[in-house]
Amino acid sequence: MSSFSTPVGLVYTDTFENLLNHLVDYLTPFSSQERVVTRALNVIERFEKRVLVAPYSVPVSHYLLSIGVNSFREFNADGFKILYRVFDDGQGTRIVVDTITSQKQDIEQVLVNYCLLYK
Repeated sequence: MSSFSTPVGLVYTDTFENLLNHLVDYLTPFSSQERVVTRALNVIERFEKRVLVAPYSVPVSHYLLSIGVNSFREFNADGFKILYRVFDDGQGTRIVVDTITSQKQDIEQVLVNYCLLYK
């Protein structure tokens, strides 16, 4: 039995970084900024450990699939939701991390607000 593995790369979009900053602002009234940042960084670390080993181990986003979008996977942990896509080109796998939100936030509303602010 032969086995091989291709390199896996991880790319965080500007959208992810901007939404992370907004998420910290959104959650800070309910907890200290330090605590929110620590929680978010811990979730990102858990996410990276999982997807760098098994990029397809996280399910496709149920909500996005219900509206016809099947290319985004949804990682949920500790009250956070990370949406990402996986691209394989035969020589490697690239994981593009697009958003991070609170699980309580409506992803559609978050993205509409984001587009209004940044587009």
